[in-house]
Amino acid sequence: MTIQTTKRIDAISMPQATPALLHQGYLPDDNGHAVYFSEHGNASGPASVVLHGGPGSSCNLSMLDWFDLSRQRVILLDQRGAGKSLPTGGLSQNTTADLVSDLERLRQSLQIARWSVVGGSWGSALGIVYAGSFPQVVSSLILRGVFLASQREMHWFFQSLAALVPQAWRQLTLAWTSQQKCNVLQSLTALLHNGTLAEMQDAAQRWNDYEAAIMQAMTGLPSSHRSSDLEKLTSKYRLQSHYLSQHCFLKTRAVFRHARAAGKVPTVIVHGTHDWICPPENVIHLQRFMPDAAVRWVEKGTHTTSDPAICAALREAVRDMLEYS
Repeated sequence: MTIQTTKRIDAISMPQATPALLHQGYLPDDNGHAVYFSEHGNASGPASVVLHGGPGSSCNLSMLDWFDLSRQRVILLDQRGAGKSLPTGGLSQNTTADLVSDLERLRQSLQIARWSVVGGSWGSALGIVYAGSFPQVVSSLILRGVFLASQREMHWFFQSLAALVPQAWRQLTLAWTSQQKCNVLQSLTALLHNGTLAEMQDAAQRWNDYEAAIMQAMTGLPSSHRSSDLEKLTSKYRLQSHYLSQHCFLKTRAVFRHARAAGKVPTVIVHGTHDWICPPENVIHLQRFMPDAAVRWVEKGTHTTSDPAICAALREAVRDMLEYS
């Protein structure tokens, strides 16, 4: 497979569906990965990088709505194996440390002295680890729907949430043995990595349907999270299980140690009071290590950025953090 180097693209020639596109390309590494990224907005403005959730999801253009593209330079990137990055679903040499390295190599490649880091869900944990590793290059940190990659959170999502979405959890674990039901993440990981193609696709579809049901129950609205693209779903959830089953390749309390190291970076935390995916208690735990962070609770806010209240709070946080750029 030939890896294309980055190239400049004339924003005027791009379709309107790609707002203010300045530059897009791939950042290759020595292990066969090529991370896709795109730059949008004002090339001379203060830079921000957006870290998507998952792991295994990707960035999308709706994330640009949080920024003033007439003033800001925004970098979207798909993490290793995710979205447009190559190889699709690649698991080899794909750990949190690799993602942090990619971020720093991309910053240097784009000749950005300092940038704001905006991370949501899994992207918030990645943002904390990156900011703790390179605090001198992070002008500000904006965290949405805080995820800490803990065993407590894995148990909450895959086991305890059964109390709130019993029918969805029953469908997720339908025809499983009692032993399989006792550790849903382990069971899904085994199917996604060691099962037949049919078993892998079935596990991915079940996981996706479970998440969609949670989102619908949480927001009260039909979820756009549900998808029928089995190839895409299987790749996404194989990558997600690769991370979650290994506690995102972070040692015990590693996120907190990085949070303490990033403690002097101006930080805003945006979290919904009705977030079922990443429980609000995560913020309380994180505050112990980032006492100077400004916490902005979104009353009745959920986990998704399609929630108007969450989106509005993110826009406000991005605007407020411009003073540190």
